[in-house]
Amino acid sequence: MQGKGGNPFGALQWVVVLVVGVFVAAVVLGLNLIPRLNAGQKVLDGARPAFAPARVAADRAGVDLIGANVAMANPLVTPSGGGAAEVPKLVAFVSAKTGLSQAQVVAALQKNFPHTLALLQTIPLSAVTAEEPGLFAFLEKALHVTQPQLLAALQKNFPAITQAVTTLPAVTNGWDAVPNLGGATRFDGTTPIKSVPDVAAYFSSDVIPVLENQQANYKSLDNPTTWNWIAPLLLAVAIIVIVFAVFMMRLNAKGKSTKLTAIGGAGVVTAVGLVVVLLSIAISVIPRTSNGQKLLDGLKPVNDPARIQADRGGIDIAATIMKLEDPIMTEQGGAAAEVPKLVAFVAKGAGLTQPQVIAALQTNFPHTLALLQMLPVSGVSAEVPGLLTFLEQSLKVDQAGLLAALKANFPGLAAAITNVSAVTNGWNDVPGVNGATNFAGTPMKTLPQVATYFSTDVVPVLETQNTNYKKLTSVSKINFVGPVVEITGIIVVAYGIFMLVMALQGFGIPGARRPYGASAVAAPSS
Repeated sequence: MQGKGGNPFGALQWVVVLVVGVFVAAVVLGLNLIPRLNAGQKVLDGARPAFAPARVAADRAGVDLIGANVAMANPLVTPSGGGAAEVPKLVAFVSAKTGLSQAQVVAALQKNFPHTLALLQTIPLSAVTAEEPGLFAFLEKALHVTQPQLLAALQKNFPAITQAVTTLPAVTNGWDAVPNLGGATRFDGTTPIKSVPDVAAYFSSDVIPVLENQQANYKSLDNPTTWNWIAPLLLAVAIIVIVFAVFMMRLNAKGKSTKLTAIGGAGVVTAVGLVVVLLSIAISVIPRTSNGQKLLDGLKPVNDPARIQADRGGIDIAATIMKLEDPIMTEQGGAAAEVPKLVAFVAKGAGLTQPQVIAALQTNFPHTLALLQMLPVSGVSAEVPGLLTFLEQSLKVDQAGLLAALKANFPGLAAAITNVSAVTNGWNDVPGVNGATNFAGTPMKTLPQVATYFSTDVVPVLETQNTNYKKLTSVSKINFVGPVVEITGIIVVAYGIFMLVMALQGFGIPGARRPYGASAVAAPSS
């Protein structure tokens, strides 16, 4: 019940202020904005290194070279790649076009392009994997050692070859069916990710474009301030407004409100609203939350738990491929220099001549011997220009005609030949990385270093921040936050000004003087 001399009009004004405060508090608490924006800030902080422009450029450069590497290797690793089946057909094709016998074609390749011929004789690499158990048994028997002793000796004396040989089975066995992908699909939701080429296409066409396309939205949301203070600030303002409104309602209900307190209260309301509006404008809250929602929408496909599992499975097989290829891709890898030393080591330990060792390998492990003779892969790259010239002259076609014929008739080998130079030339100095660093600040230069960066820096952002991402995007979008903050501030300012005008005019304040000449009713004369 209103007290004597109460001011119902003034109390009603403050009911509106109370409702605004309760509404803001309800939004903050009902939508869990404090824990959600805290989680969102963790996502922003965790992703900040990955969105650095230099690193995004390095991502693209690295994934493009990885794609070229996969395109080169895919025809060579397993029979399904097709390269091995094309080799006899290619020799027959050149023989038919040149009038040379197939043996003469092979002899010409052996004389002029020995690394390339060895590569053709090596594939598929899965055949090397199949030869490994017998090869180890042969070496154990010849050298009179156990398998652990053999592996220890190989690791000590020929670490590059040992690394390649012991890693090869994981690559060939997992090439067509990468382990631990969890049945994930591409962003279209229907294309499965199964093989190494599938993984490479997924990273190139789906994952990396998220970083490329969302850079501007990330920068907008992340600057100039953090976000996790906004929800606590809104809640604090709401609580202050509620407490102040209740206090002023009680003051009016008890008839203790004066024109001065009404003006002061209205001024406080106006000032609170003005602070909210100016702050929201200063930090660009509306465009930033709008761009932030675009960022979250862009991140949604890559934050699917099944795809995060596929990211890890895919990057793990990529790391395994790098471990296999790094010793054999260029001379710097070291495996090529170890080959003659390995032959001499076996010959000495087995009491054989080096030609006898090579003959035994040729008889029993021809794919393995061809792999050793092919090293390094950069030797194949060096032969490619001369090989193309040889084929052009032999087949009496220009280079364009030759490449067209190879792609039409031998697409697997054509893919290997046309990509090998880019891979070996860029292996130790990836074009486009331009001195970018990993998250720890260590420069990236080689392809294995870029792959390690994906494995230890980029993918872990998705793995560690997925829970925070899910918490932020649960319940509702965030693009409403900016308009709610700014519109609420504008309404409070407008209402505060309205209250101020009413207070200045004395409406609802007993005994206040009307400034616009409102006359009092004359009392009847006695």
